[in-house]
Amino acid sequence: MKSNMIPNIKETDFWRIRNFLREIFLLNGRVESSWHVARWDYWRWHYIKTCQVFKSYEKVTTTWQQEDESILAVLHPIGYGEVRLHIHPDFRTPEHEDEAFTFAEEHYSDVTDDGKRILIVPVFESDTLRQKVLANRGFKKVPGWGHHYWYDLDSSLPSRVSPNGYEIRSMGMLDEHPARCWSSWRAFHPDEPDEDYSGYSWYQNLQSAPLYRRDLDIVAVAPNNDIAAFCTIFYDDYTRSAVTVVVGTAAEYWRQGLGKAVMIEGMHRLKDMGCTRIFSTSHEEPADALYGSLMKEMKVSDSWVKVFKK
Repeated sequence: MKSNMIPNIKETDFWRIRNFLREIFLLNGRVESSWHVARWDYWRWHYIKTCQVFKSYEKVTTTWQQEDESILAVLHPIGYGEVRLHIHPDFRTPEHEDEAFTFAEEHYSDVTDDGKRILIVPVFESDTLRQKVLANRGFKKVPGWGHHYWYDLDSSLPSRVSPNGYEIRSMGMLDEHPARCWSSWRAFHPDEPDEDYSGYSWYQNLQSAPLYRRDLDIVAVAPNNDIAAFCTIFYDDYTRSAVTVVVGTAAEYWRQGLGKAVMIEGMHRLKDMGCTRIFSTSHEEPADALYGSLMKEMKVSDSWVKVFKK
């Protein structure tokens, strides 16, 4: 299959890539051998627009396309030396993957605090083709902390949970953004000084993502009107699948079952919409404990790391 490598993309390509990800997600049996389209949206509207890991998504995204401009593969960094390769199963060969990771080494590696240049590629334990390609290129496996969970919603669901005194409901309007963002800060930065809190303007970026919907942005509200926990879900009705893109509980409200309550509420709402599969991915123990307590299926990815000689 002949292809042309195109190092930069245009705005119109971004939208074609969204549909490409949907296509290969279905061809891969709705397992995340490539990104779910929700993660592509979250990368642009949060990692780039808010976190500003890159100034432009266009200049760090490479595609391989046929002469008719149909996309065969997409390569891009997500930040901090980590890259993703999304490839059509009919185009997937050791030669094409080697070409992609050769390019990644030249253009997408990062420098660590101690001055080392590295490149990181997450790979499923079952993906022997990619493992062999990376091993031949000098990558070493770091055993996995990527736990990729999913739940088929056409099976029975856990019963809804209503912790005593808390209201489980959809996210409010603009006036609730400060409370929601403070909850996020307390969930993910509980040991950092309050003066490092950067405010809540980023939340409108998240709401700008095409798959965002407020009825799938679920919060647990405490009796004092604090937003104690949250679960933001992106649902793609084309593939009838969804991703929990942000789940957390403010430190003051840990260990009360609130994370599970907002996730279960989301699962019920998704099923009513016709969604048949939900995904959650963890890279640390608190999230892993939550997802592991709810989800039925899980795959592990290892980090394959190359440290370059100075």
